[in-house]
Amino acid sequence: MGTAEHIAPQDLAAPSRPRRRALIGVAAGLAALTLMAGAGVLRGGAAGASAVADPLAARVARLEVALAAARDEAARAAVLPAAVSIQRADGFIAAALLLQSAVGTPRPWLREYRVMVALAPPDALPGPLAEVLLSHAARGLPTEAELRERFVALAPQLVSRAPRQGDVLDQTFSTMRGVVAGIGLASPPAPSDQEQAIAGVAHQLRRGNLAAAVSDAAALAPSLQPLLAGWLAQASARLAVEQAIQETLLRALAAQVPPA
Repeated sequence: MGTAEHIAPQDLAAPSRPRRRALIGVAAGLAALTLMAGAGVLRGGAAGASAVADPLAARVARLEVALAAARDEAARAAVLPAAVSIQRADGFIAAALLLQSAVGTPRPWLREYRVMVALAPPDALPGPLAEVLLSHAARGLPTEAELRERFVALAPQLVSRAPRQGDVLDQTFSTMRGVVAGIGLASPPAPSDQEQAIAGVAHQLRRGNLAAAVSDAAALAPSLQPLLAGWLAQASARLAVEQAIQETLLRALAAQVPPA
């Protein structure tokens, strides 16, 4: 047998410094490789999880946005027509009030009437009411104050033409008594029924009751009606217009009352 290299026991127990350095280098390299591999696995797992989770999260987000948009659209679809209807009804009432104010003056009110018609909801302005308002819109009508003044100016002619009660002698005596009473020598004769009725019309006009005044004037003697024809036509037209506006407003307000 050849000569064997003699290795001391202490050399087996304690490696030399160069061998220790070599072993440490190998261990460090293995550790580095292990860490790199683990990091790659972790990165790959995280990337895979992200690749799976991100599209799902994006789809959920898109669905939530779509649902929110659908809810908003449904809310607008349900509320918008009602809001537009209420707004139009309010505008119609405001226009009717503006027309009512214009009718109270002697000037024409055609512009106010057209605005009200343009804002009218369906069935808010029936044909008969519209015709009454339109028939006088271009020229206007005398105010109640003007009608009162015109009747006061007309009253003396009505009294002078009013039929007398009794026979010719009674009428002659009543006329003479009136002349004497005018100079303070006798009490005036009692007014006739027609004179009282004429005074009653003037009294109703002073009270602002045009409807009663028109009714009383229409009941005067037939011989007085030709004198009253123009005044009655204008007064009756004002009554009809005022009543048409009032009816229009009442219908518009009643349409806004919720059903019981």
